[in-house]
Amino acid sequence: MPEVFVARQPIFDRDLHVAGYELLFRGGDATTALVADSEGATASVVLNSFTEIGLERIVGSKAAWVNVSREFVLGGLAATMPPAVVGLEILEDELLDERFVHALIDLKRRGYRLALDDFQYTVSAERVLTLVDVVKLDLLALGRDRMAREVARLKPYGATVLAEKVESPKDHAFCAELGCDLFQGFFFCRPELLHNRGILANRASLLQVLAALQDPAVQLGQLERMIGRDVGLSFRLLRYINSAFFGLRFEISSIRQALALLGVQNLKRWATLTVLASVDGKPPELTVTALTRACFCERAGEQLPGPRPGELFTLGLFSVIDALMDAPIEDVVGLIPFPADMRNALTQRKGEKGALLECVTALEAGDFERARKLVRGAGELYVEALMWADEAARPLFEPIQAAAA
Repeated sequence: MPEVFVARQPIFDRDLHVAGYELLFRGGDATTALVADSEGATASVVLNSFTEIGLERIVGSKAAWVNVSREFVLGGLAATMPPAVVGLEILEDELLDERFVHALIDLKRRGYRLALDDFQYTVSAERVLTLVDVVKLDLLALGRDRMAREVARLKPYGATVLAEKVESPKDHAFCAELGCDLFQGFFFCRPELLHNRGILANRASLLQVLAALQDPAVQLGQLERMIGRDVGLSFRLLRYINSAFFGLRFEISSIRQALALLGVQNLKRWATLTVLASVDGKPPELTVTALTRACFCERAGEQLPGPRPGELFTLGLFSVIDALMDAPIEDVVGLIPFPADMRNALTQRKGEKGALLECVTALEAGDFERARKLVRGAGELYVEALMWADEAARPLFEPIQAAAA
């Protein structure tokens, strides 16, 4: 059976909460849509992967959106997926004849949510605009002027407008101002760079803690005092360690006890994660992305002879540090006592460690062919990392009241 690649890209609402995920696939021959050839082979591979992995393990409680072709719909395969979980994206350039439109109406009656992908207005598309729930507009393809015209044209139809290929915080702000309600793209992984502004004071203090945590010469007593002095960090870290994710049989009540149980390296790892997750104004999905990359790099790095697993986990965590600090990654990484190969990997994607980051970011973008060339078994490792990251991130963002109940 050919290796199946599954990638997911978050879809955000206006509050930067994840409203769902678009799933991208590769099964056998490269594809990003569910198609059905004469034997339904590609669709079979993907549908089998849904069954084996479990769709809920890939997207959790969120909606899953998948691209489906005309043949996939007319062949009845779309109706084999659960409508409560799966939304169907139809490419706007598919032939919207009577047969296809009636099939979409039938899916709508069954409870499926429908989206038009890569939409650009045509007279023929009018007939389905009142049928679909979401219309996706590609900002990169349309440009700002045409994007504004398309959003204005769609308002009378009542469909939710999703801006995709939103690649920077400025693009996100532009689309939000236009009236778009959903957003997809890597803007949330990009720093909001403002001229003549260094790292904000509250984030600079967090960066000092991160730098100390990464110092290979830090002693056990120093680590205990450093974490203990920061009441907020101590509280969040102990709450996290006592969560169901760690599954401890008794409660850890002090940093010293956590050090004795977990060891220096593990405590540094989880303290680093806790600091990163505490940055204000950033969506939790950024931490999920950091954890996914950390887990992927650590597991994929088992194929390499040199780097220690802890270094590779840290590599993945710090791959989003520029977005967390809203500063160029070269400036931020320069303040952390990393070895040269770690710096080169984070800033230039150089070396074996850089190749791991290249691979996981290629997977995020759905560039499965590049990922396959960089890391053996990348598809399976990535799905495992996604599921682990979701579980690891959940207790980090639980409301304090819920955790104390």
